[in-house]
Amino acid sequence: RSSSHFAQRTRFTGQGKMTVAMHAHGVAPVARLPATRRSTTRHAPSFQTSAFVGKAMEKVHITGRRQKYLGLSVKAVQTLPAHGLSPGEAFKNFTRPHTILGTIISTSSVTLMAWQFGHALELFGLMIAGKHWATAVAAAVLMNVSIVGINQVYDKKLDRVNKPYLPMANGAYSSDTGLSVVALSTAGSFAIGIWSGSSALMWALVISLTLGIVYSVDYPGLRWKKSPVLAATCVLFVRAVIVQLGFFAHALGRPLTDFNFPPNLWCAIGFMAIYGIVIALFKDLPDIEGDTKQNVRTLGVRLGPSFVFNLCLALLTVAYGTAGFASVANAVSATSRVVGGIHAVVIVVLLAGSRHVDVSSSDSLYDYYITFIWKAFYLEYFLLPFVCFA
Repeated sequence: RSSSHFAQRTRFTGQGKMTVAMHAHGVAPVARLPATRRSTTRHAPSFQTSAFVGKAMEKVHITGRRQKYLGLSVKAVQTLPAHGLSPGEAFKNFTRPHTILGTIISTSSVTLMAWQFGHALELFGLMIAGKHWATAVAAAVLMNVSIVGINQVYDKKLDRVNKPYLPMANGAYSSDTGLSVVALSTAGSFAIGIWSGSSALMWALVISLTLGIVYSVDYPGLRWKKSPVLAATCVLFVRAVIVQLGFFAHALGRPLTDFNFPPNLWCAIGFMAIYGIVIALFKDLPDIEGDTKQNVRTLGVRLGPSFVFNLCLALLTVAYGTAGFASVANAVSATSRVVGGIHAVVIVVLLAGSRHVDVSSSDSLYDYYITFIWKAFYLEYFLLPFVCFA
């Protein structure tokens, strides 16, 4: 929006405060900014916060999951007071709740597969098996917070464009605060791993943290997120290999490779290898604007969002088609056939939803990413313990 149009939507209180009323989808006023003595009745003021006036309406008409964050531009967010975000809301945004939910579901799913394969409940009893599950989930969640925190610390400039609602980007968290949360989460995760006495769990935590560091940290030889191949390798290895093998072995109470891989586990590794690539590629699509400005050459920046979007859909079709066919072709029960049918339904829903995506809109891409890609990811981990083989 033009600054003059924006000025028409402002008013001043008796205390000399300017209330910015953003009427996007019924959103209430979101900021109170100090006014200067200059009049701003028709034109944008030429004081320090004029960046807000000139840019705040730039992305105000937004859709999907980013609606609650108002979609403010970089300069707009830079003028928002950090105290406007509650400590609880800032911490929640910092931990990236959708990734935590994915970690909880995936760890629980792999644990259930291990219990089925190794008859853990019969061998250990409910209490010990439950302890294995609880330690795995708690350690994995804390490590998840560490990894996404490291990424935010080193992506601060990118996130001011791509994700201005994150506390590192909008100033609610300083770098010291972010690093403190990372350090405490890492220490807590390792403490749980050591207390559990599980070498498999410790290996999973150490490798995950290592890959999180090489992915995000801006240091010579690191910052793998700049390379599409290396970035996809990090995500794929954690989601497809470490989660499956590490937590599977931990649930069995065995070292990392001291067991025969059951068919269900191979199925999980294969499916999540493809899904890990999809997540690695798709998560960057809503961030192309900031990545371009910061010279982060993701595949979306190199080849364009339309190409990468269609590539992700093709990979998802291969993954769900193969899983559905394997479930039906190797059906040993009615459950296997039902699982195969669910896979068919999921890919139909994913493809149908993709028809409504505007690949030129970061908000539309982000909404599809959270609403479809991640929810299908959650659902797959619910299905994996029942996939195809006995």
